[in-house]
Amino acid sequence: MQLPTDYLSPALLRCSHYDGYAANQNTPYSVRTVYDYEVEYYLRCDGGIRVDGKFLPFHAGEMNLRKPGQAVQGVPPYECYILCVDLVGNGRRGGSGYSFGTREEAQERYENPLLDSLPDRLEIPHRELVTGLFESILRNQDSVGDLAFFRLKSSLFYLFSEIFEAAAAHNVSGSTAAVRRAVRRLREDFAGPVKIEELARESGLSRAFFHRRFLEETGLTPGQFLTRLRMEKAKDLLGFTAIPVGEAGALCGYPDPVYFARMFRQYTGLTPSAYRRQAAGSPR
Repeated sequence: MQLPTDYLSPALLRCSHYDGYAANQNTPYSVRTVYDYEVEYYLRCDGGIRVDGKFLPFHAGEMNLRKPGQAVQGVPPYECYILCVDLVGNGRRGGSGYSFGTREEAQERYENPLLDSLPDRLEIPHRELVTGLFESILRNQDSVGDLAFFRLKSSLFYLFSEIFEAAAAHNVSGSTAAVRRAVRRLREDFAGPVKIEELARESGLSRAFFHRRFLEETGLTPGQFLTRLRMEKAKDLLGFTAIPVGEAGALCGYPDPVYFARMFRQYTGLTPSAYRRQAAGSPR
């Protein structure tokens, strides 16, 4: 669901502080589903978080930014602040009655340039400032009155401003390298069962931001780039070797010959057999 930036208005649901060292917690927690937007900021960490099956180690001064629908599992020990927010200003579910991790109806998964830029793991440059903002939010979250509400809202917006600025700096330096790694992986493994979602996850960027940066860098989407690699290889095999059409397709990542023929025709305008005859100079 598209969310214009002028509708982006984070409302606090709950802020908590957790110290796994004091709790002597050393075994992984149960896997759970994320229902709200969550920010976990690490003060100390010798563990990490498993997000959608992928383990991410963290260090002090780093954040894990989580979105509705993700499957996560904490791997202690770590000490952190955790913040749960509603992004469109609906804070009515929050307050002291909000129970972190309780099964509920999930928020929408929004698409927005600022949200799309958020990686799973983000290093925060202004650590003392951000730690102070978390402390302020934690301290004032149950206060009442207009001034307390305004102070809390200001701290929340200030915090997200710091997060978005850190993400912008991270993406400028890291997205080009991430796209180049993905391109190299596609060139090396194009004949295998490549999953674009896996490439996006390995990049450390959000899926939407990864696709946008890949398109900006290459002029093609990841799927289009993969198709071009496969089809150009297929053209070489059909034009310069005598291997059967079905085998050529399998060598290019299309084990189903019918699907290969359909994709090849979409790409070249010819069936594989017709392309082979044309490449051989046959008028038929």
